[in-house]
Amino acid sequence: MASRTCVIRGGRILRPGADTAPPADILVRDGKIALIGAPGMEAPEDCEQIDAAGCLLHPGLVNGHTHGHGHYSRALTDDLTLETLLAGSFWLNGNRSHEDKYLSTLIGAAEMVLKGCTACYDLFWEFPTASYEGMATAGRAYSDVGMRAVMAPMVADGSFLSSIPGLIEAIPEELRAEITPWTAPSSEALLSRLAAIDDAWPFDRDQVAFALGPTVPLLCSDEFLSGAARLARDRGLPIQTHLSESRIQEVTARERWGRSLTEHLADVGFLGPNLSVAHAVWLNDTDIALLAEAGATAVLNPSSNLRLGSGLPRMRRLLDAGMNVALGTDSASCGDHQNMYEVTRLAGYMSHVQSPNAEDWVTSAEAARAATEGGAKALGMHGIGKLDVGYAADIVFLDLGWVHWMPLRNVTMQLVQAEDATAVRHVMIDGHMIVRDRRLMTVDLARLQRQVTDAVARLDTLNADNKALFRKLQPVIGQFCAAFSPHPQAGAAPLPPTTGPAAKALQDTRTET
Repeated sequence: MASRTCVIRGGRILRPGADTAPPADILVRDGKIALIGAPGMEAPEDCEQIDAAGCLLHPGLVNGHTHGHGHYSRALTDDLTLETLLAGSFWLNGNRSHEDKYLSTLIGAAEMVLKGCTACYDLFWEFPTASYEGMATAGRAYSDVGMRAVMAPMVADGSFLSSIPGLIEAIPEELRAEITPWTAPSSEALLSRLAAIDDAWPFDRDQVAFALGPTVPLLCSDEFLSGAARLARDRGLPIQTHLSESRIQEVTARERWGRSLTEHLADVGFLGPNLSVAHAVWLNDTDIALLAEAGATAVLNPSSNLRLGSGLPRMRRLLDAGMNVALGTDSASCGDHQNMYEVTRLAGYMSHVQSPNAEDWVTSAEAARAATEGGAKALGMHGIGKLDVGYAADIVFLDLGWVHWMPLRNVTMQLVQAEDATAVRHVMIDGHMIVRDRRLMTVDLARLQRQVTDAVARLDTLNADNKALFRKLQPVIGQFCAAFSPHPQAGAAPLPPTTGPAAKALQDTRTET
C-alpha cells in the first residue's frame, strides 16, 4: 500500500492500564504514529482528516495463537477433547486444496479484523507436511485482508497415535486396518524444508512474517526439537509450540522421560526468548521458573481450554514469575470464534475461580496488556501493541455511544469486562482503514460466503468416509485417554515438580544466588 499522511481528530486515546482516556489527536505518517497532541493540533494542510469524535481509540488486539486451516471446521462437532481433536484431523482437515487453505485462512482473518484484532500468530497445518505453496497461499489471505500475521508451519516428525504409550495397541485391529498409513518425514528433511520456505518467503516480514511451529513436543524427536530451536536462533525467527495443554501430555512426559515436558525441553536446548508456548495449562512452579528464566512467552487460550475440557492456566502465577503473557483464540474448530475481546475477558475472569482471594485475581489492566503488548512480543513484532509515537498505526475505533459504554467510567475495565466487538466502528492497520463504518474494505464477504459454502459442501462429501472412521475411533481414543490420565477438576493443582536435570540445575542456580 502507498504511504500517506493523515490526522485522526477528536478521539479518546487509551493508554496501558489507564482509568480514563483523554481526548487527543494523532498524526499518522508512513504507517506509523508520528505525533500525539492536544485536540486541534497542527497538521499538514493536505493530509486526510479522520473524524474520531465519540470514539475510544485503542491499539489493535494481537491474537497470539490461532490456526488458519481450522476455520472451515467451525461447528462440525462439540464433543471433542484435545486428544480426540488431534486424532480427528484427517476428518476435520482432510482433502484440502490450496484454494481451501486460502479461503479458510481468509475467514479467520476477516473475523479477526472486524473484531478489532490487527495481528495474529498462525500455526498452519498441512497434510502430509508443510509446503511452500500452501504457506504462501495462506499468507496471501492475511495480505489480502491487510492484517499482520506470523505464519508458522505446524510440523512434527512423529504422529499423535504413536505419542501416547499403548494407544495404538488399544485400537481394535479391524479399525487399525482402516487407518491410512503415513510415514513421518525425517527430522533432517523437515528442517531442510523449513529453511527453504524461509529462504523463499514472498511477503514483507513487517506484514506477514515467517516462524517455526514444532506442533506438540510429544510428537517431535529430540533431534527435531533441538534442530528447530537452533534454526530459529540462527535465523532470528520466532518459534511456537503447544505446551502442557492437557494433563495427559504431562503424564505421558513423565512416563517417557521421568520429568515434565518443560524440563525435557530445557534439557534439549529448546527454551529461549524467541519461544512462545501456547496453552501452558499444566505447568508446575518449576516449569514456570524455567520458562521465565529463558525469557519465553506463555500464550493462554481460555476459550479453547474450556471448550476441550483441558483445564485453566494459572495466569496470576505466570505473571508473578515475571513471564510475558499473551492471549489467543485458538482455531475455530476448538475455540469457535476469533473474538479477542471475549478471550481477554475470560483471561481476567478465570483467575476468579482459582482463588477466593481477590488479591490473586488478574486485573483488567493485566488482561488488556496481555492482549496487546504481550501478544506483540510473542509475535516478535515490537512496533505494535501500543498507541505511542514510533509505533505502527494499528488502531481500533470503538463507538462510545454503544450501550455497553453507558455510563463511561473506567475505560480499561469496560474494555475488558464489557466490550464484545459490537462497538468496533473502524479499524486502521499500518495507517490504512481496513474496516470503515463496520464494513470490511478489503474482502467481499458475500462472495466469500458463496465460495466457502460451495467448498465445504464439496469437502463434506469427500470426507464422509473419514468422518465415519473417526466416529468409530473416537470412543476408543477418548476412553483410553481418560483412563490413562484421569482428569481432576479444571484448575486443579498441576503435577508436582520432578528431580529432572533441568529442575536440579535451576535449583542449584537459585541456591548459589
